Amino acid sequence: MRFGLCCISLELKEIDPSIRFQTMTYKRFSSLDRTEALSILGARILNNMEVTNATILHCAEHNYCYRISSDLFPLITYTAADISLHDLPQYTDIMEEIDSIAYSIQQNSVRISCHPSEFNVLASTNQEAVDKTITELNFYSNFLDMIGCPADYNCPMNMHINNRQGGNDEVVHRFIQNYNRLDDNCRNRLVIENDDKLNCWSAKQLIEDFYPKTNIPITFDYLHHACHPDGWTEEEAIHACYDTWQGYTPLFHYSESAPGNNPRKHADYAEKDFYIYDLDFDIDMEVKMKDKAISQFLEGVPV
Repeated sequence: MRFGLCCISLELKEIDPSIRFQTMTYKRFSSLDRTEALSILGARILNNMEVTNATILHCAEHNYCYRISSDLFPLITYTAADISLHDLPQYTDIMEEIDSIAYSIQQNSVRISCHPSEFNVLASTNQEAVDKTITELNFYSNFLDMIGCPADYNCPMNMHINNRQGGNDEVVHRFIQNYNRLDDNCRNRLVIENDDKLNCWSAKQLIEDFYPKTNIPITFDYLHHACHPDGWTEEEAIHACYDTWQGYTPLFHYSESAPGNNPRKHADYAEKDFYIYDLDFDIDMEVKMKDKAISQFLEGVPV
């Protein structure tokens, strides 16, 4: 089992506060002369590539998996901005840094994953939202190709269904229709995660109503299952999800509820032991203190 760091290294940021991802809103971009706007945007994307590379090397040092940020390329897939990477004055430098990221991954065998934002939906009845999702997913899958990641479940792109409108059968039908519009490299990476909300998809529902029709692996999330068990024990759910990964090592998610009245809110640290039920999988630690929490957790694990 390897632990996974999600996007941001707080340990690196503690050493060098300048190590942070940068973004840019369309409002800011469109308020500037286009030449100036492209220059600023290019500098921020180049920074994001450099931070990604530094974080991957940090993960390599600790034998972590790494979930790349879904905000590395602000505005690039935003239709109104009408931008491609080639438009940026830093294009050559960005591509060189992408090659450097690929080298870091290859030399250190870091497992990479991606979790596009919750606004990406393939089962929506809103066609504009679906079209934007397909553009976004294909772009990030192509980026995963550029950094040398395998186009299979060793490099999973994880998302939620986020929709129950019309009943499970209708949702799965819409999902499959739109899933088939994705590029091959994207389809070959896509995995689906159980939800924490009672009106969304539990692990049980995904196993019974989604997986038989799609053959898409199911990501088990411990906290989401605790919030929405749907009659299944944790052991039943995790074994069922594990079996959908078709011989690949699953990448599951772990967090705990933060103190307070909202059980879906993620805790700062992982304070509890969790069970793996004699299974072998990697696990992204979705706690707010990121790698600082992983380090603290591992200090308490018996050797």
